[in-house]
Amino acid sequence: MPVVRLAVGAANGTAHFGAMLDGVQPVTACSTHSPDLAPIAAITAHQMCQSCTRALLILTTPPHRDEPDGRPAVGAGLRALAHLPIPGHLLGYCGRPLDARRATATRVCGNCTRLAHALETFQRCAGKLLLPAGEPCHGDDTLLWAAKGRGGLVTGHYRNSVTGDAYCAAQLVGLTPGAQECASCRQHRQEVQAVRQIYILPSLRDDAARWPQHTTEVFTDTASALRVGDAYTVPGCTDRHHVVAVSDRLHDTHTDLLVYLSGEDRLVDARVRRGRLVRIERPANPPHTRTPLS
Repeated sequence: MPVVRLAVGAANGTAHFGAMLDGVQPVTACSTHSPDLAPIAAITAHQMCQSCTRALLILTTPPHRDEPDGRPAVGAGLRALAHLPIPGHLLGYCGRPLDARRATATRVCGNCTRLAHALETFQRCAGKLLLPAGEPCHGDDTLLWAAKGRGGLVTGHYRNSVTGDAYCAAQLVGLTPGAQECASCRQHRQEVQAVRQIYILPSLRDDAARWPQHTTEVFTDTASALRVGDAYTVPGCTDRHHVVAVSDRLHDTHTDLLVYLSGEDRLVDARVRRGRLVRIERPANPPHTRTPLS
């Protein structure tokens, strides 16, 4: 049974992840009940239910190695309330950022428990699910995005990973497949890509070749801790990602990166959840890299 987006209104409102039992009965991952819920398109102006978003993350993210059953919240002691960690993240089922240490408390966060029970009920009702692919290791900079606050989705914009916005400076809300590309974005993106290929890529290639000579500190932390000059790997991808630029807005859910993949010898965009656990290699003397034009 495929996981679909469900909402009461076809154009706006709150959208949930769920399924249609027997094609007629809606059931959501967060246990929201309404007979008026119906499937909606993949790209709409709806706000996504945060509980459903975390539930889908739980279902689609491979676990990090040796993850504990419970972690305390950031800033709380080890004996504080335990939270259920989303696999591969320092993020609780309830959405709170978590400490890297294992919790010693036996009491579990009630909000974490409620989402866990809701997810169990959803899986029991829906049975075997056809899940969407998990969040990719790195992005596709050829995809088009919709501009924030625009009623129509006719024009699509190229996303600049250095700024997190469109190349034409428009703020973006989500992918809009099938749209016509913004002419300003196309021209600016072509100029930036040319500069990166001619001036930036050779320097990064040399730095990556000298990487084994660096003395590095290796540790596990969240993507929000990444700095320019670091290299990182994530579960499910063996390639080393060299961080070239970071655009980390504190109130955003993701860290936007421009990374160099030494195995593929190319620059790619990466958009990683701030609470995603990554293996970081940080040199004592970071290699000198020139920041690409934004």
